[in-house]
Amino acid sequence: MRAETARVVETALVSTEMFDQRAFKRWGENRPPTDINHYGLTNGRIVRIPPVGWGHGEIEARLVHILVDFAETNNLGKVFGSSTGYNLPSGDTLEPDVSFASGETRQTALSHPKR
Repeated sequence: MRAETARVVETALVSTEMFDQRAFKRWGENRPPTDINHYGLTNGRIVRIPPVGWGHGEIEARLVHILVDFAETNNLGKVFGSSTGYNLPSGDTLEPDVSFASGETRQTALSHPKR
């Protein structure tokens, strides 16, 4: 048997069980330390977020660099990378590639569930 055919690749995970943001946070805190995946909460369901490719990662890094320089130079607020999760009023909990919180805006950031 060739190694390629023996390998099982899980392409997606979407929970069938419904969660609210509090239950999602508890679920994430109980993930085993060996789980290095990223998860989000969309429409009450936990969704595993697959890794991105090199091109996406490079653009994200450049964008973060530009925004941090601009925000710090102009004393505008804080820039966060893709590991910062947000509880949205919709009930979703997501990790944008990059986010900005002005000094005037209070964001509800949370630590992402264990990866």
